[in-house]
This record gives sequence, structure tokens and C-alpha cells, in this order.
Amino acid sequence: MNPEYRRPTSKIVALAAAGLAILGVACGDLTAVPASLPTLADSGTVYALNGAPPGAPTALHIFSGTLLPATASFVFDVAFDLDSAGHVLIIPQKVVATGLSTTHSVGLQSISGTYDGLLSAPKTGYRADTTMITVPGQVVAIQTTDPNACSISLTGTALYGKVVVTAVDLVAKTLAVKFTVDPNCGFFSFASGLPKD
Repeated sequence: MNPEYRRPTSKIVALAAAGLAILGVACGDLTAVPASLPTLADSGTVYALNGAPPGAPTALHIFSGTLLPATASFVFDVAFDLDSAGHVLIIPQKVVATGLSTTHSVGLQSISGTYDGLLSAPKTGYRADTTMITVPGQVVAIQTTDPNACSISLTGTALYGKVVVTAVDLVAKTLAVKFTVDPNCGFFSFASGLPKD
């Protein structure tokens, strides 16, 4: 046995930690997972939920960024409706469903300012599973905890979107809507392309 031999474990560990710290500063967060899907922006026409023709779009699905019918499969996040006074109603999925249906939570938040001015979703302040009464031109931020999209995500458990009703036809019971969604779980950006945050 060589009496001069010493295990250099503590020095190696210290050097490795210092190297990782330098790499972390130089290259960003080593544990961060980048976004893989670009934000989606679109517009279209939906019908009021009550009185819509069969198969007509009445709802918005955040993950896919599509307008579709609010059916009993509950593959949507918010539905649109009009009340007797002509006010716009944005209705979270859980409010539309019965207590026996499997649903997920959706929060809504009224935003001051313009649609184009909202560059990222607020991180707090959403009212979960509560119908919002709004008017054309009012920007609404959406937070959804869709388990089909985010159940195994490393970056977060929620998806975010923004929507504005731009016009209402009370006779046809239709609403013109514009929306932007970030289909990356845990990301807040509404900028075009792959989000950075």
C-alpha cells in the first residue's frame, strides 16, 4: 500500500461543481426545457352556445388553437354565449358540464388595454371556473389546466391564451372572435414564433 496516495474526491467534486456553475451562467439554466410549439393566432366566427346549429363552432380549445363545437366530449376550454340582454358570456368548461363529467379547471381574467398590447399572459389573478360577462373589444386572458396537454409536462401544468370578441350579430346569434394561444405548458408568451418564457 502506498502511504502517499490520497483520494482526490473532494477536489474533483469541487472542480466539477465550479465547471457546472460556469456552464450554467454561460449557457443559461441547464434544467430549462425550451418551448417546442409556436404560438397560434387566428380569428373566426362562433355561434352562441344556446341556439347554435348542430355541429357549429361554439367554443375554443387552447392547446390546438381551434374553434369547435362544445360537445359532451368536453374537448374545449371555454364556450361562448349571449344572454337575453345581448351581453357576451365566456363560459369555462366546468360550468358547461354536469357534476358527473370529467373536466378541468379554466380561469378567466379581464385585461385592461388592447389585444395587441397583451404580449404575455398574467401569471396570477384568474377567476377559476366562473362565467365572465363581457362586451365586444374587452380582452380576456385564459388559463387552462388541461390534463390531456400538460399531465406529463416538465415545464408547467397550465396553458395560456387571450381572446377578444370583435363583433356580435344578435339576430344570427354569432360572435366574431380573435385569439392567440401558447400551446406550450408553463409558457406565457403571445409573441409569434417559439416562446422564450
